[in-house]
Amino acid sequence: MIAADYFDGRSSRRYPASLGLRDGTVVVEGEFGRRSAALDTVEICPGADRSLCTVRFADGAMCEIRDSAAWVAELAGAGIAAGAVAHAERRWHWALAALAGAVLIIAAGYTYALPWIAGLLAPAIPQAVTQSISDAVLKGLDGGLLAPSKTSPQRQQEIAAKVAALAGPGQLPPHRLLFRAGPTLGPNAFALPGGDVVVLDELLALATRDEEVVAVVAHELGHLRHHHGMRQLLQSAVVSFVVGVYLGDVSTVVAGLTALLLESRYSREFELEADAYAGRLLLATPASIEPLIDMLLRLEQAHAKRRAADRGGLFGATDLLSSHPDTAGRVNALRTMKR
Repeated sequence: MIAADYFDGRSSRRYPASLGLRDGTVVVEGEFGRRSAALDTVEICPGADRSLCTVRFADGAMCEIRDSAAWVAELAGAGIAAGAVAHAERRWHWALAALAGAVLIIAAGYTYALPWIAGLLAPAIPQAVTQSISDAVLKGLDGGLLAPSKTSPQRQQEIAAKVAALAGPGQLPPHRLLFRAGPTLGPNAFALPGGDVVVLDELLALATRDEEVVAVVAHELGHLRHHHGMRQLLQSAVVSFVVGVYLGDVSTVVAGLTALLLESRYSREFELEADAYAGRLLLATPASIEPLIDMLLRLEQAHAKRRAADRGGLFGATDLLSSHPDTAGRVNALRTMKR
């Protein structure tokens, strides 16, 4: 007989027990009494040499055997092979290969399948849904990181008119230009999935001419055209949901979905795609692509100075919207589009 722990399937109590095979019958004995069952009516997991083995009975009761080697020998004596699974479990290189395969599958799903699915779903999400997300995010920002704009209504209208002149009627994605002040965010502009493009006063102060502001807005319109914000949100939400399921805290993840929109930085691919869209808009007008290039370089310098001055303090926590990696590469890509 082999030492085991017996669970009756009706409570969590653990009973010390002995288990063995006798004439095609599984026999379990302990302080609870004695029970037996035909071998073909129980589910046997032989396990590996040092892993936990189990015997499950039809009524839900179960035995756990920790001396796996003895149990495998007992089964072998009864003419029962350990099986392919247990055979693989006893070979570490097989287990390592299986783990590597699982990691590769997960990585491929995250890298290729998830962005592809998000790209299909994002354009199909109703405008009412994307607008409600945008309204919630903007409300949260207005109560904290953003303040009312000090830019005069006249200049706001002038910039809006210049943005509208980038293309013919209906050629720009539906959008609404909003102006705010963001002292802790610094010079920036960002687009929300519902179509709101927020321009900060600090960006206007950094620009030397309105054409540079218009160029930055054109870049944000590129994010709207390609649904980057919603695609990024969907990808982040799926990952967070899976983590939440694994950790058992889904409600917290669902409650924080709107925050993911700000905390998830755009990928380099998204930035280049938005740059290309802005470049095509600018090249289709009497304007040139230089204002966008100039502004990208100036923004890079401004954010570098802020990071150096902050030294990991407040700016490190609030620099959520300055997600423009590889400025040099982006500038080179834009210059190849010049006339």
